[in-house]
Amino acid sequence: MRQLPLDLRIQDKPSFANFWPGENDIVLSAAEALAAGGRGPLYVFGPSGCGKTHLLAAAVRAAADRGPCAYLSIAHASDVQWEGLEDLPSTALLCVDDLDALVGRPEWERRLFVLLEDLAPDRRAILAGRSNPAGLAISRSDLRTRLASGPVLALSALSDEAKAEALRYRAALRGLSLNAATAAYLLAHGPRDLRALFVLLEQLDQSTLADGRRLTIPYLKMILRR
Repeated sequence: MRQLPLDLRIQDKPSFANFWPGENDIVLSAAEALAAGGRGPLYVFGPSGCGKTHLLAAAVRAAADRGPCAYLSIAHASDVQWEGLEDLPSTALLCVDDLDALVGRPEWERRLFVLLEDLAPDRRAILAGRSNPAGLAISRSDLRTRLASGPVLALSALSDEAKAEALRYRAALRGLSLNAATAAYLLAHGPRDLRALFVLLEQLDQSTLADGRRLTIPYLKMILRR
């Protein structure tokens, strides 16, 4: 009989502590500095699944104790969310994700430009997109200049070896034993996207608790077949 586990799992809320940088130590340090009160802006770009959203959410979470801060995903924003940012203090940390979704939205380009101008001269902002500012097909050249007015850093996708290390580290935070061989099998037969792998790891954590099993390759094969 499968046991119903108590909900004692570590929730995978994005934080700097559970962000595995791989070769991205410089990007992580820059985001930490801004969250701690440093001046901005910082623009981060990289392919889907490399950790941009995690990094921005971690920065907001770390900065929340210091004062006002806000996170906005352009891809999922609404007019109401934009209006909620109008009174953001100039000292607040603003994190804006999915900058590529600005393409074809001139009014939202204007709103972002105004936001960044209103935050001047501190302009504590972390901005993220798949392309660097020069590669964004936006209509406002003044916005492109603002986006590139601070450090522009590339966030590299993790290698398979680094993904395995990240998985084992995240598993250890949960108290879940994941050896190198099982991590390699999970990478070979599970999703390639690290975000999806972390979701799968959470499901595996639940399954091992419910079944009273260790996370071995035979058990992993059984779970992946379900």
